[in-house]
Amino acid sequence: MTPAFTLLSVIWLSMMVFFIIIMLFVVMLLIAKAKLTTQGMVTLTINDDKQWQVAAGQTVLNSLSTLDILLPSACGGKGTCGMCKCRVVEGGGSILPSETIFFNRKERLNNWRLACQTKVQENVSIEIPPEVMEIKKWVCEVISNRNVAAFIKECIIKLPQQERLDFRAGAYIQIYVPKVSINYSDIAIDEPYKSEWTQMGMWDLQMTNREETYRVYSMANYPGEGETVTLNVRIAAPPITKLNNFKKVNPGICSSFIFSRKAGDKVIISGPYGEFYVKGQAKELMFIGGGAGMAPLRSQIFDLLITRQYISKVSYWYGARSKIEIYYEEDFRNLEKQYQNFRFEIALSEPKGDDNWSGHCGFISDVIYKEYLSKHEEPEEIEYYICGPPKMHEATMAMLYNLGVPDSNISFDEFS
Repeated sequence: MTPAFTLLSVIWLSMMVFFIIIMLFVVMLLIAKAKLTTQGMVTLTINDDKQWQVAAGQTVLNSLSTLDILLPSACGGKGTCGMCKCRVVEGGGSILPSETIFFNRKERLNNWRLACQTKVQENVSIEIPPEVMEIKKWVCEVISNRNVAAFIKECIIKLPQQERLDFRAGAYIQIYVPKVSINYSDIAIDEPYKSEWTQMGMWDLQMTNREETYRVYSMANYPGEGETVTLNVRIAAPPITKLNNFKKVNPGICSSFIFSRKAGDKVIISGPYGEFYVKGQAKELMFIGGGAGMAPLRSQIFDLLITRQYISKVSYWYGARSKIEIYYEEDFRNLEKQYQNFRFEIALSEPKGDDNWSGHCGFISDVIYKEYLSKHEEPEEIEYYICGPPKMHEATMAMLYNLGVPDSNISFDEFS
């Protein structure tokens, strides 16, 4: 036997041994997976009442979705918004580290979980708010979709014939996005705002959504306008780099989808959801907003004054960067004329030279303090309702805490 032949035999033998080891490893993994993963159907019990057979291995959120039980999820089930809370009575395994930030110690001990992070590997029993069982899902039609600011659109959606959305002011809906690619060059932008898009380089952006998902948006319409749904949606462009270019990441999926919709297009929504409601127990209410945070506050203020005929003092303080970003001003000026107990104030943080602005300037929280709360005898007795960008929210909360306002008098709808 030649040395060359012997070497070749050793190589072939080594390869065969290596192949056998790999195959054994794969078989072991498959056996382990089969033992660790329940397959087939398991029982999902809801509120100790109704039971369904669902496929094992998926999340509670997905299981509920297949049953048309629609828990809210602003992040599309990625575990980052903390909205899909449920109490696990039986099964579901242990809480994951990624969930603990959304629950206090008492809630964790009572087995509160995020439905999107809880796997259905065995029979599971959960508790969810009873009103979730009444949430509906519709295929709706876009009536109009216009710019109200350079990067905010007002999208009005019509429910199917003879359907009506019964909700409390401050509620939100969930909108569903299919697999889709959207070129920003195809998005219709109203003429006064096109220059802003050109200046920002928006037309070159593209959004690609590779799997069906959903997001939540507050409604700007009030319950008296229940035949339609009005959304104020701010486009979520990628972050800006140090070189003043957009990062090479996907723009906001749902905001891009909504911006691209035209009159006559179909969209799927579900709702209503919510917990950001007006208590109206104080002698004075103050609403503080900015950007697309206008939506729930408009709904609440219109409902208070028009429907509920609220007679105590109400004020709305709205912050924008420049004059072109102000919207619904005429609506609120008309309310001022009709209701003597209502006051509407605007502050611009970065007014442009051609704005010819003579109103309040600066961050809205600073303006509120300087112009009103610093002179108020009992700022801690006012009820505050806040919705706006994160920086505005943080500054406003700090200002209110410095004034001694208790948490019980502060309600907010946080968004990013």
